[in-house]
Amino acid sequence: MYRSDSAGGPDANKAVRKFIIVAGLLASACGYRLANKQLNEGAGQTIAVPAFVNKTTTYKIEQRLTEEVRRELIRRTRFKVVADNAGDVLMSGEVLGYNAVPVIFNQQGRGSAYTMLVDVSIRVTDNRTGKVLFQNDRWSFREVFELSQSSSEFVPEDTAALDRLARRFASSLVASLMHATRAEPAPARAQRKRDSAQPQEKGEAIKQ
Repeated sequence: MYRSDSAGGPDANKAVRKFIIVAGLLASACGYRLANKQLNEGAGQTIAVPAFVNKTTTYKIEQRLTEEVRRELIRRTRFKVVADNAGDVLMSGEVLGYNAVPVIFNQQGRGSAYTMLVDVSIRVTDNRTGKVLFQNDRWSFREVFELSQSSSEFVPEDTAALDRLARRFASSLVASLMHATRAEPAPARAQRKRDSAQPQEKGEAIKQ
């Protein structure tokens, strides 16, 4: 891969890439809604993950994201994952946007490092009740890649960078879903009920 020879030098380029990655991670954590904590990590249930809808012109980006999500669900949950819409839980997704923005330029003024930005909409619904378990209307992920100086691509793309982004997206999505649907342990639930049922004593002195 081509390494930029810009005036900032290699250390400056690394610092820029690190900043972009950290900023992307912080941005991707915002804007989602959680509900329902009784799915027990999917034990004995099916989750339908049909192919995401691609609203961009990037070829097969929806396939990469969908496949990574299915693999991550199989690896980290107890759901049985199916590809159609017939599951106890339905995960639907749309790829809303793709863009590649130059962040480092070489001495000829051509972009040598880019930030890949992908926006995704996700909704997870309990098909049995119609309740939304997880929703994020615009989840943004970023990945930095370097472009070969000999590349003639009009829209810069990097397969390895997109694969890294897809894996990170899938990991974040499944982790968020499991947090949203993790059942409260029975002993803790019972203790909470006992605590709420106990009458409060009147006239108790306030401790300083």
